Amino acid sequence: MRFKLNSGILLGVLLLSGCGQASVSCSDDDAKSALEGAIRENLEKITIERAKAEDGSQPISNSAIRASIATIKLVIENIRTTKEDPDSTKRFCTGSLKIVFSTKTLSDAAKARELVGLSDVEKMAEAADIEKGADYLKGDLDYNVQPTDDGEKIYAEFKNADDKLQVFGEVIAASLLKSSIETQVRNQKEQEEFALAEQEAAIEMEKTANLQQANEAAKSSDQALNIAWQSLGPNTRKQLLAQQRIWIKQKDASCKVRGLQSSTDASEQKIAEVLCKAELSNQRATQLQGYYREEYSAEEAGQETESY
Repeated sequence: MRFKLNSGILLGVLLLSGCGQASVSCSDDDAKSALEGAIRENLEKITIERAKAEDGSQPISNSAIRASIATIKLVIENIRTTKEDPDSTKRFCTGSLKIVFSTKTLSDAAKARELVGLSDVEKMAEAADIEKGADYLKGDLDYNVQPTDDGEKIYAEFKNADDKLQVFGEVIAASLLKSSIETQVRNQKEQEEFALAEQEAAIEMEKTANLQQANEAAKSSDQALNIAWQSLGPNTRKQLLAQQRIWIKQKDASCKVRGLQSSTDASEQKIAEVLCKAELSNQRATQLQGYYREEYSAEEAGQETESY
């Protein structure tokens, strides 16, 4: 659904059978047929361009586009002659071009545009001064018609209709691309879900590894704490026992709070709690080692006194 404008004069020609036609009016059936041929031909060109992918590939065949255009109904109504020259066979006209689509075409086009984040068909039509009905689009069209000198052909041409034809072509292209767009959106969603699942799995693996590392650190700190405790003499352990029990409760409570404050994720909370316990156990082991050094110093001082 690329935006590519075709500017300039759009021309159609109708070959007449039988007697030559010296003049033509804006509302002649032959004139309208020539105009309709020009419209369908240029709609096909526009639709082909708008249906191309960003890389220039064409997911919809030309035959499918032609078949879709063949199903639409063109109605040229409210025809008025705006200018005529008595010295020329050319007639300048204005009228309303009404293109009747199937309701499925319009609904498919709306869905396709929605999937790629574009405005709905009604807003797109309004921007180009086109009336949208339940099954049609309608806009004013200026054109002129003229027979050849021999009256064997009628030429119809129109100017400044780019915006309107672009809208008509966009509806056809978008409706044809709906299935392809749905497949692309579905595939993209599946890829995103797969990538998200892989990312979540990697995060969970990282959390598991971090928790294992935290548990190892806690185990090591507990061992250091036990060694420091066992190195104390019986009297010192007895004096510190009540304090030690209070410290254990404080450690568990403080680390529980630190874990809850660290994250909203339960795994990350657990990791933070375990690391906190390892940290505080190491600090406590250092404190107990201080008591041990005091015991050792007092013991050495007593031995020196006895030697005297």
